[in-house]
Amino acid sequence: MDRPERRHPVLRGDPMSERGCELGCTVPDLHFATCVDYGLVVDAAVEDGAMERPERSCKGCAPAPARDGVMVCDRCYRRMRGHIDNAADLVGRLRSLADPRKAMVYDALRSSSGKGAEAPAPTPADLIDASEDVMRSLRSWAVFVDPRSGIVGGMPAGAGSLAAYDYARSCANVILGDFDRIANHADDVKQLAEAVLVRHPVDEDGVRPFWSIVDAVSRYRLERPDAAHVVDADADEALEVSAVAEWRDRLITKDEAARAKYAGSERTLKRWREREGLVPRAITQGPMGRVTWFRESEVLEIRERMRDRVGRPRKAVTA
Repeated sequence: MDRPERRHPVLRGDPMSERGCELGCTVPDLHFATCVDYGLVVDAAVEDGAMERPERSCKGCAPAPARDGVMVCDRCYRRMRGHIDNAADLVGRLRSLADPRKAMVYDALRSSSGKGAEAPAPTPADLIDASEDVMRSLRSWAVFVDPRSGIVGGMPAGAGSLAAYDYARSCANVILGDFDRIANHADDVKQLAEAVLVRHPVDEDGVRPFWSIVDAVSRYRLERPDAAHVVDADADEALEVSAVAEWRDRLITKDEAARAKYAGSERTLKRWREREGLVPRAITQGPMGRVTWFRESEVLEIRERMRDRVGRPRKAVTA
């Protein structure tokens, strides 16, 4: 078989002069000069079917450039932040699936061909392990980032899904608040990626040694995904079908509502409650104490209304 000719692509900049992703990411189809696939270009003969497509031994060995100010590439940076931000939804879902108050029938008559058939466990062991590992990772990193953040002890074993969400949300906020500093330290970002992005396969006994956030999301999904997958019917790739949960109006805590994205300060949020009719939608009592919740859509609506009001000229006062 004739192999396609080798051409040396013209690269903009020197990839060796840039800092590469510490997690080992590479640029697809970009190779070092010592790589056997360096300069291999599939030409029109392969595209037309006149020549067989060569098998590449390397999909890309040149490191992906790190994002400015951190030691990981832009893709890893966004993936890690996104998974940490969604971790509270994940923990709440895991707790709701493991809720011991769910009614199940265990005393119904069952027929079995074997002897000694036992009733199934009320909660699968994998579900408990996933919930504990994810929550332990969030708490450990929150305490590491800010020992004075108020996140002390652990979450009670019998905490409900809403209390679990509250606790996990507080931990995630602490981590995200100092995420850039973590991502700019090689050892720290590798250890955080181990708890967030790295997949841990099961062993020969079917036991997973550790559940990362990605492991738990892949197994149990999220109640509120960031976006639905858009399928291109004209694409040649195989279609992958998965369930998509319905959207809901997100609840945010009082501390979140006071951030720059929403009210901007606690004083402004208090004024909105007193003068603009902003009403709390829930008040919970959990491991983090008393927490007040608002609907995100209502906070954003008041923010837009206040911005429009600021731009209007004042009415002239007539004597």
